Amino acid sequence: MEELEKDPRIHQKIKRFRTKQAQMKHLFTEPDEDLFNPDYVEIDRVLEVAITTDPETCEEVTHYLVKWCSLSYEEATWELQEDLDPEKIREFEEIQKRPADLRHVERPPPEKWQKLENSRDYRSGNQLREYQLEGMNWLLFNWYNRKNCILADEMGLGKTIQSITFLYEIFSMGIRGPFLIIAPLSTITNWEREFRTWTHMNVIVYHGSQISRQMILQYEMFYRDSQGNNIPGGLKFHGLITTFEMIMTDCPELRKLQWRCVVIDEAHRLKNRNCKLLEGLKLMNLEHKVLLTGTPLQNSVEELFSLLNFLEPQQFPSEGAFLEEFGDLKTDEQVKKLQSILKPMMLRRLKDDVEKNLAPKEETIIEVELTNIQKKYYRAILEKNFSFLSKGANQHNMPNLINTMMELRKCCNHPYLITGAEEKILESFKKSHSADAQDFPLQAMIQAAGKLVLIDKLLPKLLAGGHKVLIFSQMVRCLDILEDYLIQRRYTYERIDGRTASVSLIPTALCSCSAPELEGWGST
Repeated sequence: MEELEKDPRIHQKIKRFRTKQAQMKHLFTEPDEDLFNPDYVEIDRVLEVAITTDPETCEEVTHYLVKWCSLSYEEATWELQEDLDPEKIREFEEIQKRPADLRHVERPPPEKWQKLENSRDYRSGNQLREYQLEGMNWLLFNWYNRKNCILADEMGLGKTIQSITFLYEIFSMGIRGPFLIIAPLSTITNWEREFRTWTHMNVIVYHGSQISRQMILQYEMFYRDSQGNNIPGGLKFHGLITTFEMIMTDCPELRKLQWRCVVIDEAHRLKNRNCKLLEGLKLMNLEHKVLLTGTPLQNSVEELFSLLNFLEPQQFPSEGAFLEEFGDLKTDEQVKKLQSILKPMMLRRLKDDVEKNLAPKEETIIEVELTNIQKKYYRAILEKNFSFLSKGANQHNMPNLINTMMELRKCCNHPYLITGAEEKILESFKKSHSADAQDFPLQAMIQAAGKLVLIDKLLPKLLAGGHKVLIFSQMVRCLDILEDYLIQRRYTYERIDGRTASVSLIPTALCSCSAPELEGWGST
């Protein structure tokens, strides 16, 4: 024991060991926590069937090729029929049924458009809200009138659902697609889930390695004749979801198809006229275009022109002429004229405009004083970098200033974020507290940062009042500290950040935040 106490870092090592024990206890006491992604044993889609004869019994044996949730197509496996969910097999058999009529159905003329006064009952009894029904009607009106458009509702109003129900209305007219949805990789799972929630359409995700894409092409995209050849025009799927990156790469199989409608999520990615994404889209056969964005005009009129030129190249052919007319937007006349151009092409609504039943947001800003430890490190950072700070913000000195600012931010959040600070703070904390106390590491962590002192006082009161707490941080390492704190305080919590094991696990975490037993929630 004496030999161990000679090690100046022994107490820090013991603290880390105890923290690790607490983390492991938290892991195994959580009933919903799994050591692997449970999606891996959930059937996503059945791709193919094969019937063989058992050489020993001479009986027929049926195998199905199964794609598993959260795994790629190339990781699909052949499984025995009796091991699979019969409902998934029925879904596969329904998809395999070739429609009697595969002929091209033309878009109806404009005069056939009729406004839907009430929301339909979509799959599982889902219904659109009043403003979502209005948005879907607007999308449908533009489709009937051959006008490409931008749905620019504020984030959170359901642009995805409005777009999906719009496509489903077209599908219900006998136009079986194909429909193309292009979205960021992080939202692909959400699009797929919402299609399954709201419609009965067969929608596939086109993404992954070359082998996976080849399997999608082989099993998911076309009906085949008895010889295994693709039937011309015999598309098996109705909608295809893919990423921006897939469009930017060479995808000849997507360019060969005549897409009845394309929906592009986060369409402000098209703001640069010379980007590879636009070049890839221009090579595709797109009958109708719908752009989704919550920020239609971010920085400049040039970016707006890029979107308008993609939507209606004949109406907006010349960037020079557009900028000459609207480039500076200095006069009321310019603004009004641009608004008159955008009004029929763009629908923009805010939460305050449509969600009248939302309670007004209450914002309380609490100024938290730095602890003495934080003040000490803050002063040390400034003194250490005084030579840089005295030079001011010039081009050569800017990187040093940015580094200094980042160190000061770390200090203000929690000094443990500063390299080497944790050991020194724990050593100093021993002078006023017993290092043998069971909660010594926890108290040192709390007392080192003013924000954590405040959280430690607020959480018990909020939880006693039946509240749930959502904590955001721009620093992942700050969440690490908060996680240590929550574990040692024995609070139940969920955490989502860039290191979340699977995108498909995020909705599970989001749903569990409504569980009665959940108390804290952290996110970057």
